[in-house]
Amino acid sequence: MPTATLKVEGMTCAHCAQTVEKQLKSLDGVQGAEANFATGGVRVQYREQLPPAIAIADAVSRAGYRLVTDEQAAKRDPAAEQDKAARRELLMFTLGALLSLPVVVAHFVHVHSVAWEWVTLGLALVLQATVGAAFYRGALADIRSRNLGMNVLVSIGMAAGLIFGFLVTLLNWPLPQGLDRTVFHEAATLLVVFIRLGRYVEARARGKALGALRSLLQLAPQTARLRDGREIAAGEVKLGDVVLVNAGGRIPVDGRVVAGESDIDESLLTGESVPVARKIGDTVRAGTIAANGTLEIEATAVGGTTALAQITRLVEEAQQNKAPIQRFADRVSNVFVPAVVAIALISGVVWWIVGGMDAPAAIRAVTHAVAVLVIACPCALGLATPAAVMIGSGAALRRGILVKNGAALEQIARANVFVFDKTGTLTVGRPEVTDTVQTGLHGTDFTRALAVVSASSRHPFSQAAARWLVAKGITPQNGAKAFEFAGKGVLATSGDDEVVFGTPALLAEQEIALPPDIERTASELREKGKSVSLLALNGAVLGLVAFQDQIRPEAKGVIEALRQSGARTVLLSGDHELAARRVGAQVGVDEVIGGVSPKGKLEWIENARAPGQVIAFVGDGINDAPALAKADIGVAIGSGSDVAKETGDLVLMRGQINDLLLARDMGKRTLRGIRQNLFLSLVYNAIGIPLAAGAMVWAGVFLPPSFAALAMVLSDLSVAINSVRLAAELRK
Repeated sequence: MPTATLKVEGMTCAHCAQTVEKQLKSLDGVQGAEANFATGGVRVQYREQLPPAIAIADAVSRAGYRLVTDEQAAKRDPAAEQDKAARRELLMFTLGALLSLPVVVAHFVHVHSVAWEWVTLGLALVLQATVGAAFYRGALADIRSRNLGMNVLVSIGMAAGLIFGFLVTLLNWPLPQGLDRTVFHEAATLLVVFIRLGRYVEARARGKALGALRSLLQLAPQTARLRDGREIAAGEVKLGDVVLVNAGGRIPVDGRVVAGESDIDESLLTGESVPVARKIGDTVRAGTIAANGTLEIEATAVGGTTALAQITRLVEEAQQNKAPIQRFADRVSNVFVPAVVAIALISGVVWWIVGGMDAPAAIRAVTHAVAVLVIACPCALGLATPAAVMIGSGAALRRGILVKNGAALEQIARANVFVFDKTGTLTVGRPEVTDTVQTGLHGTDFTRALAVVSASSRHPFSQAAARWLVAKGITPQNGAKAFEFAGKGVLATSGDDEVVFGTPALLAEQEIALPPDIERTASELREKGKSVSLLALNGAVLGLVAFQDQIRPEAKGVIEALRQSGARTVLLSGDHELAARRVGAQVGVDEVIGGVSPKGKLEWIENARAPGQVIAFVGDGINDAPALAKADIGVAIGSGSDVAKETGDLVLMRGQINDLLLARDMGKRTLRGIRQNLFLSLVYNAIGIPLAAGAMVWAGVFLPPSFAALAMVLSDLSVAINSVRLAAELRK
């Protein structure tokens, strides 16, 4: 089903996101919507055509928020927008603190004159019309959407404080023992001030969590210098233009070096801290830095098509996606608000009845009900998971691990079955020719046929054959056309020649008979752990080519570390069983299965699923794309330049398999941070709600609405501080 990602401004909590989702789902043609308040993104699934922009904007407006156009979104830095939001919240908090200062003075110096009370009520009215107006607007939108959230709870508390403060002052209502007349003035003023402080803390936490995205956006230079000396905006560079980059400059485009040499710092794209030498003919990427020398670069990708732009989009999408544990938080939040309203009503009714059902009892009842509503605002609960996911994905990117899916960090932490491809994963992916065996036909036919197939196929075996031919002074034949059969081999044509290069199964499908002596030789080579491809020209077998790939030096250590952690390891290869077993024995996997087609890998993964098992598939991200997509978590081993082509949920951009252990460790620490955040947010409510409801009044402990608001801020602050601690931990 087609999807589109929108940007919405103003969402501050999980219920804000749910309100936007509900309004968008009401539009014709929209199948689903998933909003993330932390990033401001909304992923919309639609049937045939996305509704018109004006209809979408109206729906978002009905929810109480503003749709950001594509043009505006392209120029926005999400982290900078969060910083702006934080500054607005700080301004509102400062204004509210100044307006509520007389209330604080009245409370601590015990000023109880009627005139002073009217002054504080007047200030409360001004404060609610300015600092608190956004909560009332949000509450109206929530009520229209039938999605009660934080804005409704806060608005009820503010309004109740203002109304009862007015009635107590105007009618001189008697108060129950233990309550001061300033309690409602505080609810009308300090309540909204503390909540603004909480929003400031949340906005700061979201801004810091988006730091990785900001780092990527800042990599892209704003200008480019053409070969003729003209300086233009980087977005105006066209394909084929030649740009000039001096020492220390950032490269503005993806391109090919046409003049000069330089060491290139590619650390943020590949995670590799050592600069890489680039010379004429080499490929360079936008956002990387020319450490020395001067380069002239012909643009092959510009603007949104560069590797940097694609990685930026992938990071943003990953932070947009919800982790599975976030759905738990959403479910809790969905039932949390109605439950809190019910508790507030019950506590109010109980206190009214216990107090004798008179005016003082009603005042106490309202006080407790308002305190319950305020302390239970689920902001920290909504922030707990997105903040940790954004921090975790950003920290991973700085270490050369691209998180392409919001659930990836959680899933890699939970994974307990690791399935590995062989070629390019446990091995270096550069097989070399070890043996060639020919039939009695002319040798020139053998090399000519091999030249055809090696020039037309990108398979590692074909490329190894090409290197073998070049070493013998034979140039692979250009102009051939090839069709690859997944897991079997290649059929290539050149003129009247038809070449088949692959497994016995492929030759059988092409009705080519395999001579017994060649079949026997192939078996002997396979018994030695080598991979064998048969070569046929125009229906006649010419011989075979044997290959062997070197095992990655770090592969054995990675497998051992996974096994020691209790994970099961499996080698699932399309190569011959004996060749797969040779590699499996050397690295120490628990189980080896060879001769598996790409479809067979999918079926194996499906059949291996069991309760409590989370399957991670680790492959090179090219031939293994279906298996990477099918597994619970797909880990692609690839370079930063090819990252956008990968199917995996995680990409090890340095191409080093030991980064799998790093990714798993970062996933576990991120998941631990999420659980800590959820615990902190829930434990505050578990303690605070009974106190606000008056459960400890008998012991002299009472939590008025203003203090309840402060407790809610402390809940937000604890989650924010723990998220900052997580960021510092992941940087180590």
